[in-house]
Amino acid sequence: KINLWGFSIKHPRALSTFKAFIVLKFLITISLKVLNKEYSNVLGVSIFEIVSGSMEPTLNVKDLIVVKKTSNISKNDIITYIDGKDFITHRVIKIEGNTLTTKGDSNNSDDVRIDKSKVIGKVILRIPKGGVLREVFTTPKVIVSIVVTLILISLSISYIPKDKRKKVVSLDDKFEDPDCIYKK
Repeated sequence: KINLWGFSIKHPRALSTFKAFIVLKFLITISLKVLNKEYSNVLGVSIFEIVSGSMEPTLNVKDLIVVKKTSNISKNDIITYIDGKDFITHRVIKIEGNTLTTKGDSNNSDDVRIDKSKVIGKVILRIPKGGVLREVFTTPKVIVSIVVTLILISLSISYIPKDKRKKVVSLDDKFEDPDCIYKK
């Protein structure tokens, strides 16, 4: 059982999800800030945001993609690779030994050939417009608003009006009110 701003998390699945989220956030922070990596990679999985229209209509601007590290890459797989300081997500159109040729779905020409060692992984999941949610929920004003709202909700739920409160009396006192709570 966890109490968070007055809310109790009792359900085992919710508790497990909450703990997993906290551990994941911690690992991502360690990966990016302490280890000074260019991207987070937790258990072989990374998350990226699409910033150009080169893969439309398959992947749109502001979509989030989940990329899984793998060495098993086939023709027509959508992969993310590193090119200098940029992360490129395109479709594999040709494989020749350790060299890949990729192309954006809406591009007219093929990309420069890349070595397999530059591949971060294969796209396994698309979250449509997930970048918008990430943007909203990482804005300081929104975070402060959410925290203040949760605190106010917690206070309003825990508030008991004076006329609804139970009286506390000792056993030595005479009692007549059946709603009393007795203390020893």
